[in-house]
Amino acid sequence: MTSPSGPLTGIRILDFTERMQGPYATQMLSDMGADVIKVERRISLTPDGRPDDRYGERNMYGKDHEDSKSYSAGFLASNRNKRSITVDLKSPEGLAVIERLIPQVDVVYENFRPGVMDRLGIGYERCQELNPGVVYASATGYGPDGPYVKRPGQDVLVEALTGWGRINGDATGRPVPVGTALADTLGAMNGAFAVASALYHRALTGEGQRVEVCLFDSALAALAEWGLHNMNTDVGEPQRPTPSHASPYTPPPYGFYETKDGHIALSSGRQIKQLSRILEIDDLSEDPRFNSFWPRVENGKLFTEIIEEALRKRTTAEWLDLMEPEDMFAAPVNTFEEAFRDPQALHNEMIVELPTPVGPLKFFGVPYKLDKTPASVRTAPPTHGQHTAEVLRESGFSEEEIAELRAKQAI
Repeated sequence: MTSPSGPLTGIRILDFTERMQGPYATQMLSDMGADVIKVERRISLTPDGRPDDRYGERNMYGKDHEDSKSYSAGFLASNRNKRSITVDLKSPEGLAVIERLIPQVDVVYENFRPGVMDRLGIGYERCQELNPGVVYASATGYGPDGPYVKRPGQDVLVEALTGWGRINGDATGRPVPVGTALADTLGAMNGAFAVASALYHRALTGEGQRVEVCLFDSALAALAEWGLHNMNTDVGEPQRPTPSHASPYTPPPYGFYETKDGHIALSSGRQIKQLSRILEIDDLSEDPRFNSFWPRVENGKLFTEIIEEALRKRTTAEWLDLMEPEDMFAAPVNTFEEAFRDPQALHNEMIVELPTPVGPLKFFGVPYKLDKTPASVRTAPPTHGQHTAEVLRESGFSEEEIAELRAKQAI
């Protein structure tokens, strides 16, 4: 195991998170060197009652098709560099274990529905009593209160509520969900950033605090320029002019365009003169239908038809050979397989291989670089309860206490 060297080395986090928004956040913190202790249910089941399948129900994930469900990838993608302990939070003995651990950690991170941690007896006020300097992070669907507080918080539901389905909609106007867990990832990033900021404040003042993050706010804020533009102008609801167009509020070229053998991405309205010359068509920058912002918005479908007719004459690689020397804003539209072996991905060490209980598996690398205190991918996601005894020993529990807790099924 590689020792952590990141800026959060020495920080200890008690992680009560499940699914993605919480676990992805604590994984980011663990990449930065924090010792993340993942507190798991004593019985190895997922939150919705499935058998624990982090490495496949038969420990054949990635090796056997039938045992390689996306459920496993969901756990593995968000839990590297962590240690796992199992505790029955509903037993008095299990709760006592947690209460002994809380004074020894810097952060408590949870993503249950509002009120669950309070009912378990380890809400913010109780944790603050046990550890006045604790940073206590709660990741929820919609925040700690408000009209949606009792609703289930889930990525696709939040995409629907916040307009992401609409901004990502197809050319017919039908809303389309994003192909990844967008709200979860954004919520995790905001949560990790907020916790790191709270730790910095504590380092300056000694004061802990409560941190709140939610899927809804994270997704809404990430509409960024497109959302702000809608709120402040009469542009109206987003509508793609063609299926390949990216932002409905940006005139073409801005999207993916068909070539002889695939697609090419073009994204700059400032290069229409160059594009026209390379495509060997009339200069569209001089055409009154396309020579400025609003005409291209109004005639976007026609613009796309004209350039795609020209693009279909050559392959993507052939066009890139002509465009790249002129610094055109152009790129191939990769498949997953192509993206994961892209030379830039390999150069940036964004695909790493780790030994796991089921053999070597590939993981994503760390997407940010610090030259003095680098983050690192050190260990594969833990097996269920793999580090229970280890963590308790480090935390002052005797072998007799550990044995007694096991006998009482508290851990």
